[in-house]
Amino acid sequence: MGSKSLLKVARSAELLRAVWNSKETNRDSMDVTLSDLVASAPGPKQQEVLVELVRPGLVVIQPTPFCNIDCSYCYLNNRSDTSRMSSSTLRAVARFLLGVPIGEKPLSIVWHAGEPMVVPVTFYEEAFRSFAPGDGSSPFRHHFQTNGTLIDDSWCSLFKKWSVCVGVSIDGPKQLHDKYRVDRFGRGTFDRVMKGIDALRAHGLRFSVLTVITRETLDMADELWEFFKDLGASHVGFNVEENEGAHRHSSLASGEFSAKLRRFFARMAELHQKNPNIRVRELEDMRRHLTAPCGSVVTRSNNRPGAILNIDSHGNFTTFSPELLGLDDSRYGRFTWGNVHHNDWSSLARHRGFLKAHAEISAGIELCRRSCQYFAVCGGGNPSNKLAECGTFVSTETLYCQLHVQAVADAVMEQMEREMAAPTASLQVASGT
Repeated sequence: MGSKSLLKVARSAELLRAVWNSKETNRDSMDVTLSDLVASAPGPKQQEVLVELVRPGLVVIQPTPFCNIDCSYCYLNNRSDTSRMSSSTLRAVARFLLGVPIGEKPLSIVWHAGEPMVVPVTFYEEAFRSFAPGDGSSPFRHHFQTNGTLIDDSWCSLFKKWSVCVGVSIDGPKQLHDKYRVDRFGRGTFDRVMKGIDALRAHGLRFSVLTVITRETLDMADELWEFFKDLGASHVGFNVEENEGAHRHSSLASGEFSAKLRRFFARMAELHQKNPNIRVRELEDMRRHLTAPCGSVVTRSNNRPGAILNIDSHGNFTTFSPELLGLDDSRYGRFTWGNVHHNDWSSLARHRGFLKAHAEISAGIELCRRSCQYFAVCGGGNPSNKLAECGTFVSTETLYCQLHVQAVADAVMEQMEREMAAPTASLQVASGT
């Protein structure tokens, strides 16, 4: 089978890995048979019987569930709750985290799950001091994911003083952003977000951008890219509008949007190739997965026990998807599996709710492993999406899988196929064949 035919057939991620890695050793010897590649692909792995917590790589802390705006696609059920974390709970969180085993330092702490900046600057001054041990060093790196409407000079001073990483949620040009990201009076928030971004730029602070893709976004890839360039963002991440939490009906739910999203990400890949100065989270992550050595296991932090630690404003904590925190479910109960005032990190693995969720999340991952050709670059799906769409963790493909994994994988694989075919085409032109 010739290289072009092989590339057309090798649509599974593991097979494309084999083709991609083979070019590094011998680009001219790509006349390998498909059966050879299938034979070399790894088989299913045996699951661990005992629950062993993964050392956290991310902590999500909710200083308050309240948000000062009211995005129509928001998944948070209690975003009108104005309660905030108390000083005693803040100190308990600090003690709790200083007792958590950390894999790689610094451990990232994201202040999120509500708008973090409706809590005053003084709260974070106290928090950041509490999280630093007596010698003044800190094993943590703080991140804010914010809607950007409240950023001013005082916040920029805090960010600079504590080297806080700032992510701003903005959905693109004004007509896109203001359709969904509105305040509690239904007014668009674009101008206020841009004022906050102007403050960040005036203080010389780098920032990333998080954009939610809706049906209106899909035909505006070029306009979005130019917007990001002009904005000066260092890093762009895309979330798709999902069926999750309080948001039950995505504008992308129709089957026609899967193909459109593939074209959107394909165009983003082309634009990124021409201007790689803007990092695109989805494209970088997928290319890293696809170019990993054959047999590499891609894991997903939100379905691994302990990899993400989520703490709400009352000190309750869970693991797995942050979107599950505090959720009440008829099958799994309430997703609070401990409290920083009373429990330590290791107690999580003994909680009945955690054990039930872990067992069923693991079963769902195994179903994905057996049935999905994208498993090698996914790792088994997002538990919160499985629960929202299927009512159980013991399930497989979701809308999130189709739109945020498969569409990106197809776009990046197509780009890699073109890259692999280009040297062959150049040689044919040079030789006159």
